[in-house]
Amino acid sequence: MPSVLFLGCNHNQTPYIGAARRNGFQVIATDLNPKAPGAGQADRFHCVGYDDVDALLKVVREEGMSAADRIFTAAAHFAWEGAAQVARAVDIPFISPTSVDVCLDKVKFYGLLGEYDLLPPTELYQPGSAFVLDKSKVYYLKSDYGKSPHYCFRVAGGNWPAIPAIHDRYFRKHFILQEEILGAHYRVDLYGNQMAVFLKIRDDVCLPIPCLGPGHSQIHAALADIVRRLGLGTIITKFDLVASVKKAFVIDIGLDPPFRLKSLYAWLGLDFADAYVRHTLLGDLTALRPWSELCRPLLIGGTPADGLGYLDVTALAADAKGSLN
Repeated sequence: MPSVLFLGCNHNQTPYIGAARRNGFQVIATDLNPKAPGAGQADRFHCVGYDDVDALLKVVREEGMSAADRIFTAAAHFAWEGAAQVARAVDIPFISPTSVDVCLDKVKFYGLLGEYDLLPPTELYQPGSAFVLDKSKVYYLKSDYGKSPHYCFRVAGGNWPAIPAIHDRYFRKHFILQEEILGAHYRVDLYGNQMAVFLKIRDDVCLPIPCLGPGHSQIHAALADIVRRLGLGTIITKFDLVASVKKAFVIDIGLDPPFRLKSLYAWLGLDFADAYVRHTLLGDLTALRPWSELCRPLLIGGTPADGLGYLDVTALAADAKGSLN
């Protein structure tokens, strides 16, 4: 029986632990919290943080893991650094540390976007350097490894926020300054040859839609090529887009399981964790259903912390039509 090393086993990870075991894996779970919710669901548990690579490698050696085994994380951001480094050391199939770094480091990622004409207007900013803002414009200032709420600022009226002077895991070299782009905001999830599209009504409300509209095929092809070049084909890769009247820009990329797609699966009564595990650990690119089968005129609202709400737009429209008649 192959083993899979789980980096993190909090509440968000526990469905994947069960799915991995049902799909024939022995789960070796790790978490810095000795009372992590998934600890009791795994075959074995080690109290180790996902960024302690030396300790993780010790676990791998103790468990006798090899290239026949797998590594998994459903955590965000820096867990992927640890997973990639451990996988490379043991020759376990996974995303390369270089590719993970491109996804986490906005400077490297935006450099890649520039090759596809998807890069928003962006400038590097080093704290303390002389820089004059146009007071009539709104900007977003982000650290190179920052993720909201860590070092992601909205800048208006020419007023600079308080920027840290000391480097840490979220701010390693640079800040990036971007002008605000007026347009429609989207989240797109790429898996296999599919692209799921969600129109963002607000940060916590979205609407699944069949496609982006004009330019959909070209954007899909460009994002698919980015996924191919980075070796991300065995995960669901998330992109945040803003489409203005003239063109579309990619704002960010994410590697952890997509909350919106998972929420749609839940409304449809489908097992997302099982499909995700078969896609990522078994390489079954048919495990996740085609977007044409999943897309529904459904407002999805909420957050992982606050819970979810759904509103069937079709039913709402029918009710409105009936009231007019």
